[in-house]
Amino acid sequence: MPRQFKYTAILTFALSILFFIFFDQSKHVPALAEVNSFNIDPYDAVGSFGILLAMFTGLLSLVRAFRPYATEEIASHQALLILRGETVTLLSIAITLAADVVAMLRNPSMAIGSSAGLTLSALVIGLALPTALAGWWIYRSTQNIPLASGNRSWTRAIIIGLANITILAVYPPSWDNGIGGGILTALLGMLILFVSLWALAIAIFPQTNILFEDSMDDFVAIYRWFKSHAGFAVRLFNFAEKLVNLAWMRALLGWLNPRKHNWNFIILIAVGMGIALASAEAIGEGASPDLGKFVLVMSVFIGIGGASGIFGYLLLADFLGILRKN
Repeated sequence: MPRQFKYTAILTFALSILFFIFFDQSKHVPALAEVNSFNIDPYDAVGSFGILLAMFTGLLSLVRAFRPYATEEIASHQALLILRGETVTLLSIAITLAADVVAMLRNPSMAIGSSAGLTLSALVIGLALPTALAGWWIYRSTQNIPLASGNRSWTRAIIIGLANITILAVYPPSWDNGIGGGILTALLGMLILFVSLWALAIAIFPQTNILFEDSMDDFVAIYRWFKSHAGFAVRLFNFAEKLVNLAWMRALLGWLNPRKHNWNFIILIAVGMGIALASAEAIGEGASPDLGKFVLVMSVFIGIGGASGIFGYLLLADFLGILRKN
C-alpha cells in the first residue's frame, strides 16, 4: 500500500483518539462539565455513537493500510475502502462538532460567559481544524483513484443535513425527561448521526461495485502475518488452530461464520457494542447503588447500542466493505 495511505490512516486514527479524549474530558472535567451545553441528549447521543463509529472505522482503515496484500489489483481497490473508512471517521467527528456548536449557540452564555466556556469553545475549534485538514488531505488522495468518482447526491445530503441541524436547533429539552423520553431522544441522536453521515459519505464517494477483500480477509491476513513473525511462539498459534478444529468449536464458529450466517455475527457484534456503550456510561457516570435502577439503565444502553450497531451495518456495511456478498 502506498505511503500516503498509511500516513492518512495514522492521522485519522489519531484524530479518533483525540475525539474520544475531547468528548470524555468535556463531560468529566468539573469546570468544563458545568459549561457543557452538549452534555445532554440528543447532542450527547450524537457524540456517543460518533465516538464508537469513528474509532471503529479509524482502526479498520489503519489495519487495511498496513496489512499485506496478494495482488496489486486488490490493493488498488482496498485503497478506496481505506479512504471511505477514513471519511466516515472524519464525518463522525465533524457531525458531532456541528451538533455541539448548535447546542452552544442555543446557550451562548455558557459558551462565552466564563473562562471555562471559552476553553471549551477553543477545544471545539481546535479539534475542527485538524479534522478539516485531514479531510483536505484525503480529498487530494482521491485524485488518482478513478473509482472515487460517480453520480454524487449532494442535493440529498444538503437537505438531510439542514433538516437535522434544524431538529437539533429546535428540539425541546423537556422531551428528554423520563425513561421513554430519554430513550426516544437518544435514538434521535443516533439517527441524526448515521443518516447525516450516510448521505454525506455517499455524496463524497458514490457507491460502486468493486472487487475487494472484506474484514474477514483483513483478519486472516493479520493472523498469517503474526504467525509468520511469531518465532518460538508459533506453538501457540498451532495450539489455537488445533482447538478451532475440535468438532464443538467448528460447530460454534460455523454458526457465527458471517459468510454463511451474517446476521448471527452482526447481532453478536451489535450486542457487544451495546455492552461497550453501557460499560462506558457506568464507568464515566458511576453505577447506581440501586440494583434495579442499575439493571434498567444498563439494559437501555445495551438495547440502544445494539440498535445502533444494526442500523449502522445496514447503512454502511457495503460502503465500507465489511463483508463480501459471496
